Amino acid sequence: MQPHYFPWPGYFNLIYKSNIFIFLDDAQYSKGSWHCRNYIIVNKKKYLLKVPTVKSPLKTNINNKLIDTKNNWKLKQIKTIEQSYFNHEYFSDLNELLNFFKNFKTNNLSELNIELVKFICKKLDINCEYVLSSKLNIKENRTIKIVKILEQINASEYISTIGAKEYLIKDNFEELTNIKLTFNDFIQKEYSQNNLEIFVNNLSIIDLIANIGWMKSGKYIKNE
Repeated sequence: MQPHYFPWPGYFNLIYKSNIFIFLDDAQYSKGSWHCRNYIIVNKKKYLLKVPTVKSPLKTNINNKLIDTKNNWKLKQIKTIEQSYFNHEYFSDLNELLNFFKNFKTNNLSELNIELVKFICKKLDINCEYVLSSKLNIKENRTIKIVKILEQINASEYISTIGAKEYLIKDNFEELTNIKLTFNDFIQKEYSQNNLEIFVNNLSIIDLIANIGWMKSGKYIKNE
């Protein structure tokens, strides 16, 4: 998976099911993707958190994308999150994440996303080996790149997101390798959201933590 910013719970379910999780950090950056943004709840409505980035050539990879560190963007964003979730039952759990976020210093978007994911996984008691695709030095694209990555780490099975199913089939994944292909079947269940009458899904992990805490979030993501 490409490094996402404060990803939704399904991202962590995929990590939980993996022995080795590959951060596809040398994929091309896209400003319209989850690389630099995600949703939380503000004033009972979906609100988009965004990481400001420095302008760069179109073909810039995620691991080369820089954060625009002007204007105290991080402190402003933390304040927005605090104001939105301060009265939630598990705000103290969320505050651990916010403190890590506040104190982690980097101007590299990929590094920020990856370290946030690792910190969250540790708190959720999800243990996995992490690999950066950029360290494997594989130059191919799309499905051929994935296959070469899998073969390099001696994988026996590839668990893909359902969103990639169409292009993996179109690219004849199963004809390119003997590695077993399966698709993650995570379906988000409703959980109690403070002050909301109708459940809002597909939000950042931030919302889950604030509403049910680290321990219950771990069980939720593992479908326990």
